[in-house]
Formats: sequence, C-alpha cells, structure tokens
Amino acid sequence: MGLFETLQRKAVKLGLLPKLLAALPLLSALTAVVSVVMILIIPMNGQYRNTYISENALMPSQAYSYFRETEWNILRGYRTEIEVLNSRGVSASDRYDIVAGWLNEFGAKTAVYRNEEMGDTLYGVLHAPRGDGTEAMVLCAPWNNSEGEFNIGGSALAIALSRYFSRWPVWSKNIIVVFSDNPSVALRSWVEAYHTSLDLTGGSIEAAVILDYPSNNDYFNYTEIHFEGLNGELPNLDLVNVAVHITQHEGMKVSLHGLPRSELEKNNYWSRLKLLFLGMKDSTLAGMKKAHGNEVFSGWRIQAVTLKARGEGQIDITTFGRIPEAMFRSINNLLEKFHQSFFFYFLLSPNNFVSISSYLPSAVLLSITFAIAAVDATVNNAYASALHITYTLLAALASVISLLVSFLVAHWFLYSTTSPLYLILGSVVLAVSPLVMSRSNNALREPVCYRMRTLGYIYYSLILTSLLMLNFPLAFSIGLFGYPMTLVKPLNIYSKSQMSLKLRNSVLLVISNPFVATWLICTVVENSEFPNLDVFAALFSAWKDLNCWTWFVLCLGWLPTWLLVTFSSFTSIPAAETTIEKKSN
Repeated sequence: MGLFETLQRKAVKLGLLPKLLAALPLLSALTAVVSVVMILIIPMNGQYRNTYISENALMPSQAYSYFRETEWNILRGYRTEIEVLNSRGVSASDRYDIVAGWLNEFGAKTAVYRNEEMGDTLYGVLHAPRGDGTEAMVLCAPWNNSEGEFNIGGSALAIALSRYFSRWPVWSKNIIVVFSDNPSVALRSWVEAYHTSLDLTGGSIEAAVILDYPSNNDYFNYTEIHFEGLNGELPNLDLVNVAVHITQHEGMKVSLHGLPRSELEKNNYWSRLKLLFLGMKDSTLAGMKKAHGNEVFSGWRIQAVTLKARGEGQIDITTFGRIPEAMFRSINNLLEKFHQSFFFYFLLSPNNFVSISSYLPSAVLLSITFAIAAVDATVNNAYASALHITYTLLAALASVISLLVSFLVAHWFLYSTTSPLYLILGSVVLAVSPLVMSRSNNALREPVCYRMRTLGYIYYSLILTSLLMLNFPLAFSIGLFGYPMTLVKPLNIYSKSQMSLKLRNSVLLVISNPFVATWLICTVVENSEFPNLDVFAALFSAWKDLNCWTWFVLCLGWLPTWLLVTFSSFTSIPAAETTIEKKSN
C-alpha cells in the first residue's frame, strides 16, 4: 500500500495523468501502426512453423495407390462419352439419367435433387462394405467450374473413381458422388437439402473433395488447392495438410490461393507475406468471389477442399486421381470427426503455417485503437460527464437505421434493376454534408457530438472484439479501413479554419464509409471478380444464396459507428452559449 501511494504521489507531481490523457490520440494511432507491423512480422523466420499431421490415424501416403494407368482407358471412355453428350447439346435432365445409369452399374443408389432456381444435382451413394451407414465422404465434380468452363476431366474422373472405389472392400464410410450444375448455389442448395429434406442419404458427411479438371487433355502441370470457407470458417488443417502431402508425394507442385506456377519454387519473406495477404483476402471475400465448391460446405462441420488441375505439362490425369484416392483412404481411417489440428490458421507456404495465437493480437490491437479513441472523445473536452440516456438513444437510432439499410437496400437491389451506384452516391453525399450544414441554427450541442463519437467508437471496438475470433480477416480488414473515422474531429461554430477542418473530415468520412471503402478495395484488389459495381450484387447474393453474413457485418457493425461519427462532425454549439441563450429568452 505504501509503494502504491509513493508511485501515486510521483505521478501527480510529474503530471503524468494529464500528459497521458493528452497523448491518447497519438496512442490510438500507435496501436494501429503496431497492429499492422505485427502482421508484417509473421512471415519472418522463427515466427511460423512447419506443417504436420496431428491425427496419427490419417497416415497419408502410407498405403500404395492403385489408381494408375490400368484405369486410364476407362477414364478416357467416360470422358469421351461426356464430351459427346456435351457436343450434341443433350439436356441436363437426359445427361443426369445417363450418368445415373453408369453409377447404377456398379452398385450406387442414385437420385436427382431438383431446384429450379438454383440448379439440379445428381448424387449417388456407394454403401461401405464395412460400415454402419452413419458416416460418409463426398466426391464432387460440378459440371461447370468457377470460371464457367465445362468440367469434362473432373466429371469423368469422378465417375471412374466411383467405379474404382466400388470394387474395394476396405471402406468403413459411405462414399457419396455428387454432380451439380455449378459449384456455387446449386451445390449449396444440395448440401442444405441433404441435411434437411432428402430421402436418400449416406450418413454424416465427414469430408468433401471437389475435383476441377476442365481440360480434355490427359496431362497437366500442377495442382491448385482451395480451402477457404464462408464467414471465416476453414477446414481442419489436418485435411489440408493431407491434401498437400499426398500431392507432393505424387510429384506435383502445390499452389495455394491461385499462386501462378512461376512463383511456386519461392519460399522467402516476400513470398510468405504475399501468401498471407492472399489468404486474408480470399477468406474476407469468400462467398462474394466465384466459388470453387469447397466454400458451400461451410456451416455443417464438413471439412472440404477443392483440387484443381492447372496448365499443360507431363503429369497424367490418373496421377491427379490418386490424390482423392489417397485422401479418402486417409479419411476412412478416422474413428471420429476431425478435431486434433487447428481450425484457425494461415498457410505461408504449402509446408509452413501460423496458428491463431500468432496473428490474433494484431486484431486485438485494432479493437483497442477504437477503445482508446472512445476514451479520448470522453475525457479530452470540457464535458467529461457521464453518458446520458439521450446519447444512448441516438446510438440505438443509428443501429435501427443500419438495420433498415441492411434489409431494405439488399432487397431493393436484389429484386429490381436499380443500380448500386445510388448506394455509393448516397454515402458520398452524406459524408460531405457537413460541408454545407454550417449555419448555427442547424448545429448540435457540443456535448452531444462528443458523446456520439464515444458511443460509436465503443460500439466498433466491441464489434471487432466479437468478430476477431470468428472471422479474423474480416475483423482486421474493417478495423483497418475504418480507422480514418478516429481522425474525424468535431468543431464548433467558433472554430478557426472551419472550412479546412470540414473538408478534412469529409475526406476521412468518404474513405471510411463502409460502402465506399468496400467498393474501392474490392475493385482495386479483385477487379476481374467485381467489374463495375458487381461487388454489391455479390454481397447481396452471397447473403441470399450462401448464408454469408459479410453484408450484415458491414451494415450492423461498421455503418452505425460511421453514422454517429458523421453526425458528430456537424458544426456544434458550445454548451455554455446554449445556456446563455436560454436564460436570455
């Protein structure tokens, strides 16, 4: 107790508390900078680990793979038949009947799930000779891949593998073969129907492997592995490691997040940093970008990866087929669901990763940045009083407006021909409105402005804190791009250089607006995915079709704070002057 009193006297004598309070804006900026620096440190040597298999039962590549050249002619035969069906323009319904006949020949029970809005899906169930029918693995080959190419090689390979699997007595889990119209909404609708309404099922799905081989060529160059999920979900790292290990064991190069062949040999700081940023980008935009197929299994505790054959080279298609064969044999060894390894991670190379403990502090610091800004808005003014119910009601009003925007705007743009350009224009007009609202009779009382900023920053800090465990990339992104809101300064009718301050505030509000910032970032980073204003169409459809909640995070997490900060940037009247005017009246 004596030591505490001594330290307290010294702090008072040195005036540390006033200095600390005055330095709060600088401290807020410093935490944001440190947050970014911590991300840049992650790819450095000593900050990451080599990947490993946590579950010993998986034992990838421990058993000899038999899907080899002996199956090549069978695979070619199916591919030729599918190519003929496609060239003749056979309807999807007839094509499903023909493929179902092939699956029936080697014992699969088949059914077609029909969805006029999303697309149809054919699936067949191969019952495990040594299983009880309670667990299953999915082998999926959409007829068209994410680029809209006809998946001729993947479809033929899925059928050939199904025939091959049907002759093996080792399976303890059912195998479900799925052919959907596309890897996005059609496959997602089937996954939801499988867990809710389908009569023919094969048990709880443990894992899914999606095949993407759009070429009719027998040879390819390297394999892409896609594994990002919706709403920040990722498959168990063991499954990704198994896919990588088997692919490399078969002599193929592995590409993650679409990295080109020319960069696969690199493993230095810059290549690891690039892959880290690509992983954050793909996870943030999952659901909005064109789906590869693995994303649609999110939300059902199904671990899923997509295998995509790329380029033209010396590796034959049966080698590509040995990847899902060996993966299924590894998954078949599991006696329980995937649980041993990580569900929150980033891969810096196919063989290096960082877990959540390495990158989570950076998002925590961004959350602290807004908490410090809230303290600054509370104490560094002449109205450091307790929050009033009126201010809380204003914050609630901003949340209600944001809720209405999230539903009404989404439905308006989904079911009408209105251009999303109006959403951008409306946001910009609201951001620059403080420039024209300069008359004193339109001004708010100064304490109200400070309290709105306080509540806005506290709310945003809580949103980031709640989100960072569930979807770190999205939490980090909206925290970083929403940071300019903390630089907006309130001004009263007697402020000097009022026009320059208003102009500065308006610029900060424009670039920190959730809709403007989202449009700018997505257009710059993924212009090929989101030409023009398609980013909003992607947001709305991701919510409607895939249950991706990014749109609501923007509206209910980011927008209320932005509205409070925007309203607080209007010209304000000092409280003392308001009191004098009331007395004189």
